[in-house]
Amino acid sequence: MIKLQISKQQIERASKLYPFKQLKGSITKGKSNIYGALGEIIIYDKYKKDGFNVDDNSTYDYDLIIDNYKIDVKTKRTTVTPKSDYLCSISSFNTKQKCDIYFFVRINENMKECYLLGYKRKIDFFNEATFNKKGSLDVNRWVFKDDCYNLKIGMLNKFK
Repeated sequence: MIKLQISKQQIERASKLYPFKQLKGSITKGKSNIYGALGEIIIYDKYKKDGFNVDDNSTYDYDLIIDNYKIDVKTKRTTVTPKSDYLCSISSFNTKQKCDIYFFVRINENMKECYLLGYKRKIDFFNEATFNKKGSLDVNRWVFKDDCYNLKIGMLNKFK
């Protein structure tokens, strides 16, 4: 897991990234749009800085193209440092996206720091993930707000 500081400029860019109020299928009904946009900005900036070829022309199917791989960035807000047994989730609504790899990010609610948790090829994610029904409880007694596939952070491939 990589911990990064978030700049005011990144927050400003994220707030202008999407002109709509809510993504179709949003589990939080649009309340976390800024975190999702910020996750994309942070990944874009990191990979661009590290010398990768990055294209940010997002579609419904993916958010970025990094060295010809279609990347969908999955971001959750957090109040704590993520642990390896915390879950990374993909709503069953999003299983048909045509991406190659999922990147998982957590952003602190105060938007001062973020955690790049890891990544997983799409095919591997769904082969290894556990399916949970809306309304069921996870190991921490959190209620799933939608049908989704879940994989522990510790099972992700580590960012280098």
